[in-house]
Amino acid sequence: MSRRADPESTRKRVIAHRERQLAAGRALLNIYVPSELVAAIDRIKEQRGASARAPIIEEALRFYIEQQQRA
Repeated sequence: MSRRADPESTRKRVIAHRERQLAAGRALLNIYVPSELVAAIDRIKEQRGASARAPIIEEALRFYIEQQQRA
């Protein structure tokens, strides 16, 4: 038997999560990327045992920016 979360409860949890992220100085970034990049991110995610893509993407962006600043 499948249990469905109360839509209002889910909405409140999402709002609270977003508020915590904003309070921590984080910003939401929505982008479209080629599916082969998503597949590569997912492979790295699996290798590291990560639960989400976000930390992998954040690390890649930091690495790229650091490399550009050194150039």
